[in-house]
Formats: sequence, C-alpha cells, structure tokens
Amino acid sequence: MHEKTNEWAGDVLQRKKYADFLTQYLVAKKDPFVININAPWGSGKTFFIEHWYDDLKKEHPCVLFNAWENDFSNDPLLSVISCIEKDLSPLLSVTDKENNEIKSRFSTVGEYLKSIAPILVRAVVSKAIGKDGLEELQQLNEKDEKAATEIVEKVTEKLIQNNKTVEKAIESFEKSLEELIEKLTCNQKCLKKPLFIFIDELDRCRPLYAIELLERIKHLFGVPGIVFVIATDTEQLKHSVNAIYGSGFDSNTYLRRFFDQSYTLTLPDYIEYAKLLFQEFGSDSVDRFVQIGISTSGDKKSFWLRNGDDRNEYSESNEYTLTIEQNNQAELVLLFSLFSAFFKLDLRTQKQCYEKLLAITSSVLLGEKLHFAYLIFLVMLEAKDPTLFKEYFSINKNQAREKKELIRGKFSSLCNVRIGERLYCAIDFVGFYSEYAYAEIRKISDALDTKKSASAEVKLLRSILNNYGNIKRYEEWVLLACNLD
Repeated sequence: MHEKTNEWAGDVLQRKKYADFLTQYLVAKKDPFVININAPWGSGKTFFIEHWYDDLKKEHPCVLFNAWENDFSNDPLLSVISCIEKDLSPLLSVTDKENNEIKSRFSTVGEYLKSIAPILVRAVVSKAIGKDGLEELQQLNEKDEKAATEIVEKVTEKLIQNNKTVEKAIESFEKSLEELIEKLTCNQKCLKKPLFIFIDELDRCRPLYAIELLERIKHLFGVPGIVFVIATDTEQLKHSVNAIYGSGFDSNTYLRRFFDQSYTLTLPDYIEYAKLLFQEFGSDSVDRFVQIGISTSGDKKSFWLRNGDDRNEYSESNEYTLTIEQNNQAELVLLFSLFSAFFKLDLRTQKQCYEKLLAITSSVLLGEKLHFAYLIFLVMLEAKDPTLFKEYFSINKNQAREKKELIRGKFSSLCNVRIGERLYCAIDFVGFYSEYAYAEIRKISDALDTKKSASAEVKLLRSILNNYGNIKRYEEWVLLACNLD
C-alpha cells in the first residue's frame, strides 16, 4: 500500500503524480540516461521541473540549470559545469571538503574552465593573429599564397592542440564527476544514486545557443550514475534546429540523437489552464469586474414555496457546460475559458491575452466596474485576428446583428456557462454587447424595463448605464495593450 501523495502547493494541474511516476522509472535505470520532458511554452514546465527537483534533492544529489538565464554565455558547457560545481559543493561534508582528494576533484573543474578555449577556426585564428591579422588574411591575393599557407598551417596546428586540450579536460572532468557521485552516495551518506541534472527553458534560448548546449553537454551523457532531465517545447526546439541547419534539415531525427526517451506532459484543458493563470489574481482585481452570477456547478437550482411545502427543482448541466469549484476567481476563469474555447486559442496565446488583461485592468481608474466578458472577447479577438477586430468596429453601432453574425461566421463553440435558468454560449455575450455597448441611454433604459429583475442582462445593463460611456473605451484599451507579446 503506497502512502497518499502529498500535493505540491499551487499544483492546479495536479502534475506531482507524473513526477512520482518518472522518479520510479528513472531511479530503476542502471545506465546513464537522458529524458526529454516535452510540453508547449506556457504549460507549466518550469513549475513542474522546479517542484520535482525540490522533491528529488531530499534523496538524490541534484543540479538545476536554467538555460535561458545563461544564454549570454559563449560556451554552454562551461556554464553547466559551473552549475554542477555550485550545486554539488554544499552536499559535501566538512571532512570531505577538507579532503585533498575531494579538493583535487573540484579543482579539475577549475582547470577545465581555464584550459578550454573556442575551437572554431575563426576564433582560434583571432587569438593567434589578432583582429587586424584576420582582416589582412581576408585581403590576401594570389601573390601571398605562400604567406597564406603558413598562416593556415599555424592555425591548423593551433586547432589540433586546442582540441586535444579540450578532450583531455572533458575526460578528466567526467572521471572526477563519476568519483564525486560515488563519494556523495556511499553507504554512510543519506543521498542515493543517480545524480539528476535538470536543464530547463532550453526552448527559450537563442537557436545557436540551444543547439550548442546539446552538442556540448552530450560529452557528459555517458557518465555512470547520471540522469539528465531536459525540459523543452520540442516543436519550438525543432524550429531552432532548422534555423541553424536549414528548413530541409531533419530536426526530428537530429534531436533523437540526444534523448533516450521523451515524456510529454498532458496539456491542460481550458479550465485547468485558466486556473493556472488566475491563481495569483487577487480579490481586489476580481472586485473590478461586474459579477453576473454564473453557476460554478453548471446546475440550475430553484427554490419554490407551494402549498406550504418546500420543493426543489434541479436541472443538470449539459455535457458542454463549463464548471469549476467555487472560489473568488471562478466566474472570471469560466468566462476566460469560454472564450478561449470559442476562439480555439493555444496556450501561448491564452497567456498573452491574460497579460494584456492585466495591463488593461491596472491602467483603468479604481471604482469603475469592468465587463469581463466583453473585455476578454475583444482582447482575444484582436489576438486571434487583428483584421477581423478592425472590421468588427467598422460596422455601424446600430447594426448589432451584422456585428454578431460577422463573429459567428468565423468562430463557434458548444461550450457554455449557466446563469440562472439559461445556458449562455460565447456568441450570446457577443450579441449582447454588440447590441448595448454603444447603445443610447434610452435604448438601455427600455431594455431594462423588459428584462427579469434578477437576470444577468439586467446586472450588465445597469452597469453600462451607471458607467455610461466607459465601455466605449474598451476598443482603445485593447489597442493599447495589443503590442504586448
């Protein structure tokens, strides 16, 4: 019987179970192993890696290297080795740190950092003859053939020497690292094999840096007792490979050279991802929006008093009704998910829309109640199709049906939310705001007289009336925020 898994704080996607599964799988491996954790940008890879790392370091030596933060480095392998030294040094006991043998192992890293040099021909030539010499070399003519030959021979000799130095340094470091793992995981220690080396955010790096990092650290892939965990958006990484080697290059086969296994994190659905985005959304921000009473359970519950008897009417939601556990952000999460599904947005675009929403709400004066459904509709419409956004606002304000049909002709979704006795799809909100966002006061007042007093439409109409004119500025706000990517 296994103990119940303790969840990670803030793990709205419930991914700890994947980490626990992978830990058992990888610890059982006896040989060096490289696994690629694949998930699109913005799907919580870094959260997953960092929390998995925190779990593992309680029982295993671990190193966490953020490739994006080290993208400035000229040699990725130097940065990785420095990170290994930094993360493993504190794991040594005081006695081990004073041990000359251990000191020697770590000094190998220092020697490597000093001895390694660029192996590209241009870099070697630059060091050998200087920048001016390079320019002179480029200007040599046929009469200078002999001089050119001497320079090339010098460069070749320098390159061979440099390569030999690099190879020896890498071999020395590999051996030292293997011995260090043994020392850290010997019987009297609390840590166990393997050593886990996590590399995160590789897909965010410059294409050249990302490829160089893979090419350079592969020298360490064969060290016994090490598991490499490399987190990427693999599709994005393929683009990086093609950016370096050409569009016709087989990037898929190329990447398989580096990874023994790939593991794809399950993508969150619209609700799960919206919960992830809004988990830091404070109550003050929530209060900026008009609340319209969306049922978080998706069910209709009406209480009736008849002949002195209590009677409950209960109506189930349909299979497309979005639901969520009750919390302060629930209504915003449901509406955000409703329109994400309507526009079929990928995770990256959803994240960008959320950031634009934050920018807009932070710039609007306090005290003004905002209409979340209309605002997020406009933000997502502009993100999905800027031309259609302009076309929507080019239609006369009195042609509400035409505005609604323009959007209906491009997008559709069966997803809905329940408000009172009705199920509302995204297009219903589009139709409502197309009708009333730019309406005259008289039209809004007349509409209020015909609606049920407790309906969502009444709450929204009263808000438009109380803040008359403000909703007309949403177009301007969205355009101001649309440059955020």
